Amino acid sequence: MSTVGTAQSLWLLVAALGLALSVSYAGMPLLCQGGFLAVGGYGVALLGPGGTGLPLGVAAGLAVLLAAAAGYLTALATARLDAGYLALATWALAWLAQRALTAFADLTGGTEGLTRPAPARLVSRTLGIELTLTDRLNLALAAGCCLLVLTFVYRFGRGPGGLDLAGLRESPELAAGLGVPVAARRRAVLTATAALGGLAGAGSTVLVGVISPADASPLLSLELLAAVLIGGTARWWGPVPGAALLSALPGGAFAVTETGGAPARGVLVAVLLLAAVAVRAMVRPAPRKVASPGPVSSAAPPARRGTGLELVSASVRYPGAMALDDVSLQLRPGQVHALIGPNGSGKSTLLDVLAGGLDAGTIRLDGAPLAAGTVPERVRAGVVRTPQQPTVPAGLSPARQVALGARGGSRWPRAVLRQLFGTPGSRLQAARLRAGVTATLDALGLARLADLDPARLSTGERQLLQLARAVATGAPVLLFDEPAAGMTVAERAELRAVLRRLADDGATVAIVEHDLRLVAAVADRVTVLDAGRVLASGDPASVRADPAVRRVLLGLP
Repeated sequence: MSTVGTAQSLWLLVAALGLALSVSYAGMPLLCQGGFLAVGGYGVALLGPGGTGLPLGVAAGLAVLLAAAAGYLTALATARLDAGYLALATWALAWLAQRALTAFADLTGGTEGLTRPAPARLVSRTLGIELTLTDRLNLALAAGCCLLVLTFVYRFGRGPGGLDLAGLRESPELAAGLGVPVAARRRAVLTATAALGGLAGAGSTVLVGVISPADASPLLSLELLAAVLIGGTARWWGPVPGAALLSALPGGAFAVTETGGAPARGVLVAVLLLAAVAVRAMVRPAPRKVASPGPVSSAAPPARRGTGLELVSASVRYPGAMALDDVSLQLRPGQVHALIGPNGSGKSTLLDVLAGGLDAGTIRLDGAPLAAGTVPERVRAGVVRTPQQPTVPAGLSPARQVALGARGGSRWPRAVLRQLFGTPGSRLQAARLRAGVTATLDALGLARLADLDPARLSTGERQLLQLARAVATGAPVLLFDEPAAGMTVAERAELRAVLRRLADDGATVAIVEHDLRLVAAVADRVTVLDAGRVLASGDPASVRADPAVRRVLLGLP
């Protein structure tokens, strides 16, 4: 391969690595990376020498910023789309970008594209530099950028940023429930993907001296996706073999047909995509044997303590039904507060209100009004809830899931930058995270499960893992929705010990539960709901003796 061809392949690798951040790390199937390359390529051609006349380095930097802005706007426009619709929408954007390039011929040169003056020069009068970019220097520039991006992706994936994106990839609902700002993370990763695509487009245009709509076609977006998928689960270096195959596509296309045009390349890309998907479907990690149950530690899990939660006059109406009717509730620190009642009485809806899923009534946290907000914002304020059905992603080990809870509400910029530069602060942060995860798993008797296959966990172990993730957030208010569902007798005994120890350590614990024996054994206070109203509230003995409660729950006269 020639020097120019090798440099061109390296710029394509930069674009593929950027796409891997969205596809492999965050689970966002984007099909518009070719459009971001076009923004970078046309940007440097229009802004640099031969265009507006800006120095080549300045023009390239502005082109990358334009591509990043395009990525941010794309994230805003597709924020509510799931994976399938996201792929379709971004594929449509790729086609729209190509059509726009040919439609505005006065600006973009139409189908012929734009040509930059040759040779390309990097000039800085301030620094006294004037450097002609020969083919070898272009290759060195492409290789240097490629190594920097590889290092960035590697270090990012091993740090807090990679952990957050793994949560998004495996279960956005779980990530949000542990405090990860899902929408903000998606905007950030798509912006980074677009910026690297723009960098690749600018570098390629400087290298070959021309940019046209054919160089940033929707087919290129599909090829880059194939390059990422070929790498499989090797996320940081996975695009490397994919980009190598991508570079061989033109030769393969000529072998298929005499012209080697887009149809032949499209056929080869389709074959590569199907092969990559088939291999990923067949390759599964070997299941590990689940260890025998371990004892529950007497140590208390780490959490913030001493914060009460009060709800005043919450009403929620669904079509044809009143889920909550002027419900007030007070949860005190150091107590287990059980919410019981018939199915459909409003218990889970009440937890939704407390956890930020629904906006109703007035909520005070430790006496201060708590503003309405999203579920991640409520977690960061100190209130976390477990879902009714256990959510245990197969792609994250139990230890990684607990780690996601431990850092879900953390802010990105400082933590990510520390990780990228390998500062002492990043190493200290990583050590604290590992210690917290170990302490939480040990306190809930789950240390034996830390690195096991989540698919092999029993229902009871999954329930305890949900509790561990919530406790790891450090939230002082813990809301558990039917935590005993599916548990064995032994596991319910473990659950009782965990709930009691959390409360004794000062946490504010609320549980929705149908197991009245468990409620009687662990609850300090009980609130009974019926048809969206509070039927009774008080200590377990007084509630059990209430005639209305006996009639509703036990069917007694």
